[in-house]
Amino acid sequence: MKTFKQFNEGLVKNALIGTGAALAGLSYLRKKYDPVGNQRKKFQDKKATEYEKKSGTTKEDGYFR
Repeated sequence: MKTFKQFNEGLVKNALIGTGAALAGLSYLRKKYDPVGNQRKKFQDKKATEYEKKSGTTKEDGYFR
């Protein structure tokens, strides 16, 4: 049988472990589903593609996206 102190320590330990997993999951979701970052990347790619067409440069010429 657990004492009250052991019971509370177990609850705190489980809560901390659960919080860490939740934060890790949240950071993963932010990286995977980042609407602002995704839109920025699309915009930057579009601008880079337009520049490549107008100037005639490519990545092989030393132009990097």
